Amino acid sequence: MAVQKYTSDVKLLNWSNTIVYNSLSDLTFLNTLFNPENMERVKQQLGDKASKFNIEEFSADKDSCSFKISPVGTISLRIVERDEPRLIKLVSEQGSPIDFKFWIQILPVNETSCKIRLTLHTELNMMIKMMVGNKIEAGINQVADAFAQIPFGTIQNLNQDNFDQIN
Repeated sequence: MAVQKYTSDVKLLNWSNTIVYNSLSDLTFLNTLFNPENMERVKQQLGDKASKFNIEEFSADKDSCSFKISPVGTISLRIVERDEPRLIKLVSEQGSPIDFKFWIQILPVNETSCKIRLTLHTELNMMIKMMVGNKIEAGINQVADAFAQIPFGTIQNLNQDNFDQIN
């Protein structure tokens, strides 16, 4: 099997690279995005496409997250490298049905915007690559599009509020 590399298109975000990095480098923000109420809202907005969007049993802390996707199974991720404010590297945890590395690259454009690019490295045999390679390519671009819609300033405030409640 060979390692396949899938790279998203570069997306422009209307947030500073520091705000985006601070939000994405602490995975607890995902608990808010993937809570049941928000998931229902997303499914309503997606309409027919929602039948393919089935994330369950989501949990996250600062360094890791875990979720179940039917029919794939439970996927667990862990941040293994942070290079503030430009790069976050995640890897799948042992026991996940798919081994992969996921990179989030963040580059400043100016003080109020940045560019983001996602890269996925995974080992696929030739048959699997032929069956799902195009879907993975489309999927990584959909994730990048979704990142461009995230209100990062609000998330940073949520993370700070959660931190303040703990202390």
